[in-house]
Amino acid sequence: MIDTLDTGIRNVRNVDRFLFGKDSIGDLDVVLSKRRKSTTDSVVFLIDEYFERNSKPIGTLSCNENDQLIYVSTENEPTTESIDCLLEEVRTGSGTSPCAVVGIGGGSTLDTAKAISNLLTNGGRSEDYQGWDLVQVPGVYKVGIPTISGTGAEATRTCVITNKASGLKLGMNSDHTVFDQLILDPDLTETVPRSQYFFTGMDAWIHCLEALSGSFRNPVGDAMSTRAIDLCSEVFHA
Repeated sequence: MIDTLDTGIRNVRNVDRFLFGKDSIGDLDVVLSKRRKSTTDSVVFLIDEYFERNSKPIGTLSCNENDQLIYVSTENEPTTESIDCLLEEVRTGSGTSPCAVVGIGGGSTLDTAKAISNLLTNGGRSEDYQGWDLVQVPGVYKVGIPTISGTGAEATRTCVITNKASGLKLGMNSDHTVFDQLILDPDLTETVPRSQYFFTGMDAWIHCLEALSGSFRNPVGDAMSTRAIDLCSEVFHA
């Protein structure tokens, strides 16, 4: 096992904090209250557009007057153009740099939240940071709340963006892209349409199998992937 994991990747960044369990999304206010230093501090909420029509699963978000609540279109995956347009909207709406960015939704929404967080502090355009360790400055404090299984966006050090002009689909691969806080509420995954339930589970299973077969592994990732595969077996063999 030691030989298998001796890949040269020794100093690994993982998500700093996990809050998980039924109704844990209700603790979002507590998490954000620790970031708000004054009543004027703003938070940007980037939420999958699905919840604009079906808000019950995420409950009532306690938004302050200066906060921004933006519903993100998930019809297509994030592009450099869409990210840059959204960044301009956030900058125009907030006036000052927000104290936190919260992403609620599937992989596209979570990737969007990570990209916006990075760009708010690093400047420039999203295409400037497509590659490996190009993000040099920590982004705005970011909270990820996944509502679907399988994408893995909540756990990775990248956010995948397509540059239509160049035809390249690349991520902002950086330790600064990792979420600072995750809230993992199992009730939110019940929002997945039943017809898609099995496919999202298979997505999770395949991602874990890929992780265990990859080159850049670490013991924490191996442990989580192994446990997730066991859980998939329990669910789909029941």
